[in-house]
Amino acid sequence: MKNLVIEKIEVIKLNITLKEPIVISLGTSYKTENIIIKIHTDSGLTGIGECSPEKRIVGELQASEFETAKYLSSIIKGKDPLAIEDRMYDLGRAIEGNNTLKSAFDMALYDLLAKSADMPLYQLLGGGNTREIHTDMTIYLGPPEKKNGCSGTEI
Repeated sequence: MKNLVIEKIEVIKLNITLKEPIVISLGTSYKTENIIIKIHTDSGLTGIGECSPEKRIVGELQASEFETAKYLSSIIKGKDPLAIEDRMYDLGRAIEGNNTLKSAFDMALYDLLAKSADMPLYQLLGGGNTREIHTDMTIYLGPPEKKNGCSGTEI
């Protein structure tokens, strides 16, 4: 396979209204305001990453991260997406912090790596697909009978 080059990066706002509000100690959430990063290469491959900037948790907002993502996109456009450490270094040198947003770029680059290798990412990284992955444990406020006091997300 020839060397890949980042041809275009899409930055997309993803707004999701929740079926029920989530009440935690930091406040009530009625929606999520995420960002999708789509990195397109000259070979037609596209890597996708997502982040959830949340002011109350990480100090990042969708509106500011959307603009920052456009700036960061210009830093890595035209470069090799498979040199992931180099691309993440480029992003880190371009702007301090914004780690939630940078994680979306990281995911998109790893997605491209797996697609270029024509294999699932877990397999490419040497893992198996035989275990449950617990991604989150959030303690909700409210009556325990409603959500049993907490919610864990399993994949």
